[in-house]
Amino acid sequence: MSSPDGRLTIVFNGEIYNFKELKTELAGFPFVSTSDTEVILAAWQRWGWKCAARLKGMFAFAVWDSVEQRLWLVRDRMGEKPLYYTLQEKRFIFASEVRALLASGAVERRIDSDGLDAYLTFGSTADPYTLVENVRAVEAGTVMRIDRQGIWESPYWSLKNIPEDCGPANRFETVNAVAKSVRQAMRRVMVADVPVGVLLSGGIDSSSNVVLLTDMGFRNLKTFSVIFEGTGQELSEKPWIQLIVDRQKTDHQYVTVTQEEASCWVPCAVEAMDQPTWDGVNTYLVVRAIHEAGLKVAVSGQGSDELFLGYDSRKSFAGLMSLASHTPSVSLLFRALTDRRPGLGDTKYEKLFQAFGAERPASAAYLARHSMFSQGGLERLRGGERPFQGRFVRDKGGLTPLGILSRLEMAHYLKNTLLRDGDQMSMSQSLELRSPFLDSDLVETVASTPPELRVAAKRQKPLLVDAVGQGLPSEIANRVKHGFTLPFNKWLRNGLDISCRPAADLGLDPQAVERVNSRFLAGQDWPRYWTLQVLAAWAVRHKLSPPSS
Repeated sequence: MSSPDGRLTIVFNGEIYNFKELKTELAGFPFVSTSDTEVILAAWQRWGWKCAARLKGMFAFAVWDSVEQRLWLVRDRMGEKPLYYTLQEKRFIFASEVRALLASGAVERRIDSDGLDAYLTFGSTADPYTLVENVRAVEAGTVMRIDRQGIWESPYWSLKNIPEDCGPANRFETVNAVAKSVRQAMRRVMVADVPVGVLLSGGIDSSSNVVLLTDMGFRNLKTFSVIFEGTGQELSEKPWIQLIVDRQKTDHQYVTVTQEEASCWVPCAVEAMDQPTWDGVNTYLVVRAIHEAGLKVAVSGQGSDELFLGYDSRKSFAGLMSLASHTPSVSLLFRALTDRRPGLGDTKYEKLFQAFGAERPASAAYLARHSMFSQGGLERLRGGERPFQGRFVRDKGGLTPLGILSRLEMAHYLKNTLLRDGDQMSMSQSLELRSPFLDSDLVETVASTPPELRVAAKRQKPLLVDAVGQGLPSEIANRVKHGFTLPFNKWLRNGLDISCRPAADLGLDPQAVERVNSRFLAGQDWPRYWTLQVLAAWAVRHKLSPPSS
């Protein structure tokens, strides 16, 4: 779309939830449509690139200024929408997908060395790196300018800039502030030209979405649940789902997927990956089932665990940070032992001991909890010494271990794994996922409160539960958190095959790969085996050669 005078042209992916409010502010602009795209153009004419800070939603867009001969790229605050680029001999190319850049023919089909390290570390790549050499991601919350003078970029929003412990003075005021903010976020994601459904899993997050929306006056909500047959009654979420459906009187639909169907869809999930990820199949199976039910837009609970400290890692993170601050000799001793006995590699003990004596205790503690392959495992696979994995874990502020952990979870695991999986898998099924817990105003409200208000000895996410109020049944608010896991271990051992060799054209050490395979065949470590399988399938499909270093 171009501005009326033809000066500005925009290409845009995403949704601006507050475009109607902005349109009111921009009275006088000759609007000719009801689209949020045109509102971005008008906002750019009024405020320039600083209009990005006024936009609420998920977005990646480019604006070409034909007068100044400048291109601008902008990505949303939390990184919900992807945006990639490459600079090739004075040609700047950008796209929402890495495979689009590969299809341009201007990018060499070679695996990026840093991107490969990041993938082996986390099971997904870490922004700004990608798995293709010379292709990078625009960082979340960043604006980039490209002209004949070069490339300039600047963050317009960052988790690191949110001060901690500056929120309301007491718990009562904090709960009220969060309650107000979360309802505002819910109202924003319901703005749409088509019916909006709500994914309902029976947990605190999705149940809170339904309770809040019905309390706010959204009647006859269309709710959807994906039920996997054959998981066993002890893992079934159906009793809690039905509890919410009955109390909130939603128009509910169960979408049942058999284990046989799910396993047959796995190769399709791998094919849908723009960048490989070890965990994306779970998301694909859910969004495919929802798409087949006829839904176009769905509200999800993504981001709640990271924002409200719902993961069990909160229980050990402070201790890991403390260990990482002491006795580096312990780490050196254990590394010497693992070099002598490679079979010890990549156990939880190696990850633990590599944290001792770290220069950055927070990143070392985070790696101890989240790394797929340890530093030693990475170096064995790459066949030599590699820079420390901590370079992929960036400081995002926080004064206490819990505050630091929440920000790291949002800036890394959420953004680089969950949101990427959610976007690429939902887009493959023409389904738009909207996440109210990623609303920047809500994130700022919660992140600025003392982290200890978000945890309790015998309660899950107490700050969120209290903000939702009495409408959330106690049976759900007080239930023990457990996530659903598909039986990948069983599938892989019963013949699941994505038709590739784990070491195919990856530039990995064959003996190290064989050790991973051997541990899998011995009944151990299926996630690491699967991580290499997915990587190989992706590299073969895109005809990528090994990294140059």
